[in-house]
Amino acid sequence: MVIHQHWAGAAEIYGLAIFSLLSLVILGFFVIPGLNLSAQTAALATSLAIFVIGLFLAVLMAAIYIYHKSSLTLTDRSIVQLVQRTLFNRKFSRLSMSNVEDVNCEQKGVIANMLGYGTLTVQTAGEEDNFVFKFCPTPNIYAERILAARQAYTTHKDDKDPSSQTT
Repeated sequence: MVIHQHWAGAAEIYGLAIFSLLSLVILGFFVIPGLNLSAQTAALATSLAIFVIGLFLAVLMAAIYIYHKSSLTLTDRSIVQLVQRTLFNRKFSRLSMSNVEDVNCEQKGVIANMLGYGTLTVQTAGEEDNFVFKFCPTPNIYAERILAARQAYTTHKDDKDPSSQTT
């Protein structure tokens, strides 16, 4: 099972982008016309504005791409976390089910509860880092599934281990 981040995290990126773009447009329509620029300077300012908007859209597309690439994959033997930090920086982490100690989920705030997302934390044994997956959709359901997979792994492992069987 592959878990992708909730769309609410992308909505935050879009909201910030819309706010920034509106700020630029307001600046362009209300401040620049009051400067009484020559036709050549106004054309240069327009070209610069178009370039900035294009650059802005490219950065927005990259941010959304990076957001959507992060995932958590649950198998019958392990949990694999892929965290895409930048366009060229990604981190793969694998955690065996035998190292899963506990799973917690947390939903903070009215919006997180209304939209059904939160933070899923898989606590590990030993020196390994905990897996923290933000903007997890229905984190309580996935926490239960991970714990069930952990229990099934432990039961299956004990069934195969000849040292745990009595004769």
